[in-house]
Amino acid sequence: MESMKTNALHVLGLDDNMRMVTKKVYSSLPEPPVSLHAPLAFAAAAWSPRDGVDRISALPDDILHNIVSRLPAKDAARTSALSTRWRRLWRSVPLVLADAHLKHTGRAPRPDELDRAGGLLLRAMDGMRDVARMVSTALAAHPGPFRSVHITCTPMDAHRSELALWLQLLAARGVKELVFVNRASKFDTDVRLPATLFRCSSLARLYIGFMRIPAVATVPSAASFPHLRELGLCSLIMGQRELAVLLDRCPVLENFEIVCHRELLRLRVASHSLRCVEVCMSIVEEITVEHAARLERLMFWETFGTGGVIDNVRGIIDMRTRVKIGHAPNLRVLGFLVPVMHELSIGNTDIRAGTKPNRRTMVPSVQMLGIQLKLFDNNQVRMLPSFLRCFPNVETFYIQSETTLSGNTTGKLNPKLLQETSPIECLQKHIKKVIMREFRMQRSELDFLKFIVERGQVLEKVVVVLTHTCSSSADRLRASLSTFMASTRLANEDCKLIVCESPFPIDATAWCFQGAFNMSKDPFDVSKCFKDGASCRAD
Repeated sequence: MESMKTNALHVLGLDDNMRMVTKKVYSSLPEPPVSLHAPLAFAAAAWSPRDGVDRISALPDDILHNIVSRLPAKDAARTSALSTRWRRLWRSVPLVLADAHLKHTGRAPRPDELDRAGGLLLRAMDGMRDVARMVSTALAAHPGPFRSVHITCTPMDAHRSELALWLQLLAARGVKELVFVNRASKFDTDVRLPATLFRCSSLARLYIGFMRIPAVATVPSAASFPHLRELGLCSLIMGQRELAVLLDRCPVLENFEIVCHRELLRLRVASHSLRCVEVCMSIVEEITVEHAARLERLMFWETFGTGGVIDNVRGIIDMRTRVKIGHAPNLRVLGFLVPVMHELSIGNTDIRAGTKPNRRTMVPSVQMLGIQLKLFDNNQVRMLPSFLRCFPNVETFYIQSETTLSGNTTGKLNPKLLQETSPIECLQKHIKKVIMREFRMQRSELDFLKFIVERGQVLEKVVVVLTHTCSSSADRLRASLSTFMASTRLANEDCKLIVCESPFPIDATAWCFQGAFNMSKDPFDVSKCFKDGASCRAD
């Protein structure tokens, strides 16, 4: 499946860097609320009454209204040709439009042909068909309201004149959900998003990508998104001032993600409504949580710091990102922190190796913590106990084991760095589950695993997720780990070991973007995200 997706991206003429960014961006997008799996033509072919009686048209309007609302736009529009009644039905149903559905002209795709990245494979394999004219026709023909519009397959640099018109129609028709992503083929694309976007005040969900945000001076001072609860900014050219103004215009925003930001990022979280913040694959100077009373999840992955040099053994070193946590009394999930690279501050205290814990240096609300760690890097390992002491009530602990640039872990964990540390409250009294990901059976990983299980007095489960390179020898490694655990003095003799293979695609992120917005689920548990087509946000 991964090779098919990569080949599909080659069809679009993307270089390696652009392919990587494109996959990250599209993996973060929500799926359209209707599917190509059961278009009208295939549903009709599957059921045909023997007596020729049209029982569907005999159904009451409210049921037919529900049926039409579940069809892709192209099939829903076709129903208007059946009769005046059907035409009236189509025009009364809130429009759901996805340009990916307009591009598709063949049979309905099988589930194994659709990727979890929102149909990126399908769009690529459908070729380079330009559907901008069809989008314009659909938007103009329907009187509204617009329930959901996904424009993600159109090269907008070739249709700049249409962008403002589309946004005018979307604003006039009261669009509720908009995914507006330029199909860019290179990084230097400079499509400017029209300021008309700020007229779409009815939006509850907005994703924009591969464009330049309009300058603050072009945005009406009174413009805002009073109903916007979910916002995704994907590979945007956007300055600090524009970002601050945009967030300030979203008074009820709950879910926020930034993916592949194309400018240096300094993110300030000061909101009475935000519940989840995700930052991925961006150069980040600082993330500051000032006052966020409702914030439950602060998640970042591949948030590279400023500065840095390449070391052949340790990879990119000496990068720095400031992570400041102020007032966040409901913060439950935090990760993935990278010791040393992430310079952590709690309140007004900078957390360093050996920092003694006190109530001013703790975030007691955090129950799930993710750490990305090179276990052979003594500087990172030395910082780990200080990080753990900041979160005394952690119950679920994720460790992402990292390698060098070459994929080798040439160093070894110095056991004294952990053995000589003073007691860590969360490890001894609260952590019930530990998940070690990207496990390679290195000595440093085994030493760290031993450190955990010998101190985890309430530890119930250790899950070891093998890296892709170990998949061929999974059974042997599973047996070796069982033997290793049997020879280790467990603080809790009832602790169970589970060894499994990685469910991730090789270049996936540490969580499912859309799944992270489901507050009832573990956002870092992706065991099902890449195995089936079910929505990760489903209850």
